[in-house]
This record gives sequence, C-alpha cells and structure tokens, in this order.
Amino acid sequence: MAVGLLDGHRVLGFDLETTGFDPRSDRIVQFALVGSDSGGSHVNPHALIDPGVPIPMESTRVHGIEDSDVRGSGGFGDHIDSISELIDGAVIVGHNVLAFDWRFMEVECSRIGRDVPEPLAIVDTLVIARRFGVPGRHKLGALCERYGIRLERSHRADADAGATLLLLWKLMGAYPNRFEGSIEDFVESLSR
Repeated sequence: MAVGLLDGHRVLGFDLETTGFDPRSDRIVQFALVGSDSGGSHVNPHALIDPGVPIPMESTRVHGIEDSDVRGSGGFGDHIDSISELIDGAVIVGHNVLAFDWRFMEVECSRIGRDVPEPLAIVDTLVIARRFGVPGRHKLGALCERYGIRLERSHRADADAGATLLLLWKLMGAYPNRFEGSIEDFVESLSR
C-alpha cells in the first residue's frame, strides 16, 4: 500500500501566510505544521509572526491577518528553533511549497543568519497533481473540492497545511501505483 512510503517518518503538512509574493521583499506572518511524528502522535504547532513591516491591505484581504493580530507575536527569529526542530528530518508536504513557502523559509533564514531546516523530503502536491495529470484546476481549493476535502478558513496556514496533508492521502489512494519505493525515490521521480 502507498502509505508505506511514509511509514516511520514524521509527516507534516506545511504552510505559510505572508505579506506578499516576493520572498526577497515580503515576510512571513503565519506558519503551521500539521501532521504526526514517526510514532503517530499528532503534531499541530502554528503561530502568527510579526513580520516587522506593515501587512499590506491586499494581503490582509487574502488571509485576514492584520498588523494588530501579529503585534507581540515575535519575529521569525523567535520561532525558527521550534520550526527547525520539527522540520529537520521530516517529510514536509505542501501545496506549491517548492516555489513559494520553501523560498520564503530560505530567505527568512538567510535574513537572520540561520541555517535552513533540513527535511528528509519535500512533497509538493501541486507538482504531483501536474505530473499525474489530475484533471481540472490545480489550485488547492479546486483539488480539495475534487477529492471531497472540506477546506474551511482557506488561506490560514493551519487550515491549508491540514488540507494539503489530506490531499496527499487522497492522491495516494487515487494513484497507488505511483507512490512506490522510498520517499526519497518518489520525490526524485517527480523531478525527472
């Protein structure tokens, strides 16, 4: 069964909300890691992050996070230890995580002079949907609707991280023969 691909690993849905789309000039305002550790215990840390810059109104319209919400939440540097502790050695699952969320992590870590966490693997459900030729639109909301996943509070990091993890399970069930071998081999196969 395809789930064997993830057996014995900490598997975490990962999502960020930000002040905009450019990791060089924008900042993280919320993170979430949702899933389970290698023994199956539930993991769900999430927090608001003070970006140290005003949150543009157009971003607030998307995720609903305002300057007053993040005040006193601590900057990225205050959260990186707990984020790294969970991400290091884990299988990280995200939607568009390679092109968006992980780029923000890299730039934010560089900005504060910290090493980027080292996951065992990063699984991007957007890449999977495209590679597998899943019909229809490939936005997270559209894929969740297609697979019967309820996505409430879209564009909140904890909701999107949890939905992305459920989406991976649904894709594994729909395409079991595509999820074979080790997690490292699977991720490698997506880049070929």
